Order: sequence, then structure tokens, then C-alpha cells
Amino acid sequence: MTVYILLTIATVLTAAFVKKRQPEHTGACAMTRQQACNAICLLILFALLFGVSACRYQVGNDYGRYEEFFHLIPLHQVVPTEFGFNAIVLAMQFLFGRDTKLTIFALFAFATVAFMLKALYDQSEDFLFSFFLFMTLSYYFQSLNTVRYYLAWAVAVFSMKYVLKKQYMKFILLIALTATIHKSVLLVIPVYMLAALLSELPHASKLRRALLLLLVLGAASGLVFQDLYLKAIVKLYPSYENTAYLDGGTSLINIVRIIGVFLLTLLYYRQAVRNSRQNRFYFYLNFFALLLYTCASFVPEISRVGYYMTAGHIFLLPSVVSQIEKERQRKAWKLVIIASAVLYFVVFLVKAQDLLVRIVPYHTWIFSGAE
Repeated sequence: MTVYILLTIATVLTAAFVKKRQPEHTGACAMTRQQACNAICLLILFALLFGVSACRYQVGNDYGRYEEFFHLIPLHQVVPTEFGFNAIVLAMQFLFGRDTKLTIFALFAFATVAFMLKALYDQSEDFLFSFFLFMTLSYYFQSLNTVRYYLAWAVAVFSMKYVLKKQYMKFILLIALTATIHKSVLLVIPVYMLAALLSELPHASKLRRALLLLLVLGAASGLVFQDLYLKAIVKLYPSYENTAYLDGGTSLINIVRIIGVFLLTLLYYRQAVRNSRQNRFYFYLNFFALLLYTCASFVPEISRVGYYMTAGHIFLLPSVVSQIEKERQRKAWKLVIIASAVLYFVVFLVKAQDLLVRIVPYHTWIFSGAE
């Protein structure tokens, strides 16, 4: 636990030196002092996050499962992982030998952290605030647990910029490629595209209202047709059949967080959301997450679906707060969000000791003699 707290403090302090707003023009190829500072700080952030992730050993409840997969894949045994992931494992084993599990974990850590940091830097209006939320809302620390999923999650968050820039072909191709590693990421194609469509429609549009009504009714149908939807999910994920995953369950703390974000954005909708296409996009993603968590608790590992939507919180909250007109309210809400995020982080660290999570305590192969 101490490692994670110290890492959070060190990285947030480093992120404080990253300033994205640059002078208008400093010359054709000149790098400003701030740009150089940004580059150095981003490298330090990458080194710290990658180092902790790549050096972990037996951390995460699926670490042992992946060790088993690495053993079974070259034997052409049936495994529940996608062919793209299997191909990467085979390529790494061809290059470095059959016992190269640490190198494989490090490769995925490298890619995951790289996409995470790039997404944060490209899309955040306040890098420090967004990075703080990224760490305290546990997105980074959860990546120590689910290797394939969090690489897919990082790519999905990175791909949001293509949706916002209307570069839909790049978005779809990138997601399709990532789906060869974790197919759940395919969900973001309809979800992000729908959020983009809603963000484009005029506020008084009849089509917008009709789509929102259909969404609410569709979500509510989950309360009635749960068994039917579960059968469809099992067909897509046969490995869930006859497992505890089908027992369902939702996350109260995530529901509270989503409702909190929803109420805050409604309160300052005219000031910070209505005239910002980017914020409307994140607003609708949060709305989708609210429908998911409240009406589809039967979905196995529901947070793995919801996190594709709640990822927008790390961009939406700093943007909304920065556009609150009254300074006293702006400062008060920022303090409330910071305090809530710290509380969320504390709760996460306590739960991370659970056998179903196993992120705490942190172990490293550096001192264990593992190969």
C-alpha cells in the first residue's frame, strides 16, 4: 500500500509541472522552456508508472491465470484469450524463450501506460487535475490486475480524440485492431458513436429526445428481460457459463460517483456543457454509465463495461469546474471533487487487499528472484 501512496504523491507532484498552454509563436522549430519541461516530466511520469507496473510480481488476482495462459498458448491448448494476444505471446516467446513471462507483462505495461499518458495529455484541459483523478480514481492501479482489458481501456480512452475530431475511420480501425487483444472494446464503437451523435444534435432536436427515450426504455428492459440478455452474453463469452460471474451485482460506490458527476454537470450545464461538444460527449457517456449500473446489474463484471464510459470523468470534471463563473463556487467544487477522489482512493486501497483483487500488498520480482 505504501508503494501506491508514494507513487501517487510523486507522480501528482511531477504532473504539476506540466503546462499545456503555450505562447502563440516562438519560432519555426524552437522548443520553449515549458515544452522541454513538459517532455521531461512526461518521461518521468512514464518511467514511474511503467516501472511499478513492469516490476510487479504475483500482483493481481489474474496474474497466475496469465502465467498459465503463457504456458498453454505455445502448446496450442484452448485458452479464453483472443488471437491477437496469443500471437503477441508466441512472438515474445520466440524472441526471448518460453520462460519470458516477465517480459510479456512488461510489454503490456509499456503499451498501457503509453496510451494512458498520451490520452491524458492530448485530451485534458487541466493536465494536473485530470492526472490526479486518473490516479485517485484507481484507473492506473486497476491496470495491475487485468492486463488485456486495461490495455484495451487505455486505447479506447486514447481513441476518444478521433471521435471528437470526427476521424471515425481511424477510430474504428484502432478499436478493431485492439479487439484482437480484448474483444470487449468493440462495445465502444456503438457507445462512443452514439454519444458523439447526441452531442452533435441541437438541444431541442426531436431526434435527440427520441434517442434518449429509446435509451432509457432499452435500459429499463434489462429489469424485465434479464435472463434473455444473459443468454446472449454467455454466447459471446462462453467462459462465463456456470461461473460466479453470472450472479451479477453492481457497484454502489460507482453509482454514487456517477450520480454525483451527473448532478454537477446538470447544475452547470448551461455554463460548461451546453456549448461544448467535447463536454456534451463526456456528459452522455456518464449518462450511459448511469443507465448501465442502475438497470443492468446482471451484466458479468459490469465495471469492465462501465469503465469505458466513466473514463470521461477525468476530462469532464476539470473542464466543468474551470468554467464555473463564480470563483468561490469554482474553488469549493474543486475542493469537494479532490476530497471525494481521495476518499475513493482510500476505499480502493482497503478493498485492494481482498483476495478477489490482490493488488495489495505490492511484490516485485527484483527482490523475489523470479525469472
